[in-house]
Amino acid sequence: MLNIGPQELLIVLVIALVVVGPQRLPELGRTIGKALREFRKIQDDVKDTLKFDLDAGPEPYVRPTQPPRASTPAGNGEVTTTDPSAPTVAPAGPPSAETDIDPEPRAAD
Repeated sequence: MLNIGPQELLIVLVIALVVVGPQRLPELGRTIGKALREFRKIQDDVKDTLKFDLDAGPEPYVRPTQPPRASTPAGNGEVTTTDPSAPTVAPAGPPSAETDIDPEPRAAD
């Protein structure tokens, strides 16, 4: 960074003591130290983010796969399946009015 020797540093501190005064010099030093620390922290975060983004290459797209679903009850007495070659199953339960065959013929009035 800066190549400041001990003599130059002493001169800068004496000038700061004369300009700011002995009362406010410690407070000014703490404020400058906190500001530099925060600046370095932000600088390191930006460097880490850029390094992470540059190191990570584009990931290849992987198409998600779905496992085949097993036959499950549909809740209405039917069994559903995803196999197109499977035979269709008629619904269980009482027959509907259209398919109801009356065993006894009704007499005509």
